[in-house]
Amino acid sequence: MRLAVLGSGGIGGYYGALLAKGGHDVAFIARGAHLEALQQRGLTVRTPEGESTIPVTTVADTRSLAPVDLVLFCVKSYDTEPAAQALAPLMSRDTAVATFQNGLDNVEAIASVVGSGAVLVGAVYIAVQLAGPGVVLRTGGQGRIVFGEPSGAMTERVQRIAGAFEQSRIPHEVSTDIHRVLWEKFLFIAGVGGVTAVARSGIGPLLASPESRLLLTTACEEIAAIALGEGVPLPADAVDRVIQQAAALPAQWRSSMARDLADGRRLEVEALSGAVVRRGLKLGIPTPVHRTIAACLSIHQPSVPTTSHTRAHSAIQA
Repeated sequence: MRLAVLGSGGIGGYYGALLAKGGHDVAFIARGAHLEALQQRGLTVRTPEGESTIPVTTVADTRSLAPVDLVLFCVKSYDTEPAAQALAPLMSRDTAVATFQNGLDNVEAIASVVGSGAVLVGAVYIAVQLAGPGVVLRTGGQGRIVFGEPSGAMTERVQRIAGAFEQSRIPHEVSTDIHRVLWEKFLFIAGVGGVTAVARSGIGPLLASPESRLLLTTACEEIAAIALGEGVPLPADAVDRVIQQAAALPAQWRSSMARDLADGRRLEVEALSGAVVRRGLKLGIPTPVHRTIAACLSIHQPSVPTTSHTRAHSAIQA
C-alpha cells in the first residue's frame, strides 16, 4: 500500500514508521529541522521495548508526491483546513483520507475539500509524542487505533487498511459506529484534557481534591449533555467511565494540550472546549466550565500566521 503521512509528529510519525517497517511505501511530509533530521538520519522510534531507526522518504511539499492509496491525516485541529488544501496532489479517485485528530469538526472540514466519500474517521489511544527532530517517543503501551467509515459500512477499503495494520502489527479495531467512538474520545480529551491544562496539574492531584474532582466531572457532564442534545447515544455511565479511566493514569499524567501550554505552543482549545461552548449555544445547553476553560486558555494562544500560503506551509510540519 502507498501511504502519505500529513502531520509527521507523534501520531503520524509513530504509525507511519510501523507501516514502513511492515513493508508499505510510506512518504512523510514535514519541514524545518524535523524534515532535515528525517532526510539525514531517518526516523527514530523510542519505546519501552527499545529503540530503532529507519530510513524514510520525506518531502516538504505534497506536490513532490504522486497520488497514494491512503493519507494518514494527523495535523493539529487548527491546521485542518490549510492541510486539507494541500491534499490535491495525493488524491486519486480511490484515495482514502483517514483523520486521526482531536475534535469533532475535522471530518466535515476535510470532506469539504476532497469530498465526503474519501474520508475515513479514526480515534487513536496511545501516549506518543515528538521528542525532537526526527525522534518519536512512546511512553506507554502499544495503544490501539479504532477507525471506520462515517456511514458505518464495512467496506473493502476498510478491510484493506485493516489488513495493512495487521501486517504492520498495529493493534486496531474497525468500528461500525465510529461517530459514537469519536464522541467518547472527545469526552475524555476535551473534559479531562481541558481541566488538566487550565489547572496546570497532573491528573493525580486533580482527582485527589474533592473540589477539582467535581470540576472535572462537571466538565465531562457538560459534554455528555451536548452529545445527548445532538442525538449521540453515549452510554449512561460514560462520564463515570472517563473518571475511572483518568484515575488509572499515572498521577503525573497531563494532556497533550497541557504539554503544549507548558511549552508555549498553540493550543487546540477552539476544537475542544470551544466546540463544546459553540454547540451549547446552538442547543441552549449551559456550558460554564468549558466557557471558563476556553476563556482562560485563549490568553495563552501565541500569534499565528494569517496568510493562506503561510498557513498551508506551516500545517504540514510535525
